[in-house]
Amino acid sequence: MLKNHKLASAIADCGFYEFKRQLTYKCEWYGSKLVIADRFYPSSQICSNCGHQQKMPLHLRTYVSAALR
Repeated sequence: MLKNHKLASAIADCGFYEFKRQLTYKCEWYGSKLVIADRFYPSSQICSNCGHQQKMPLHLRTYVSAALR
């Protein structure tokens, strides 16, 4: 969010609740599905293909699935 200053200021102006409300409205309008992840959901540790979770230290950024090895 900090890299795009215009987007960051727009989100900061309306607040996260309003941003979430608008996203929900737009998703209903266009028939999309909005998934709100929990703050502590380990999304970068879960394989999108098989669903296996692998603990990773913060300096690692790439998940390597055991199924692909």
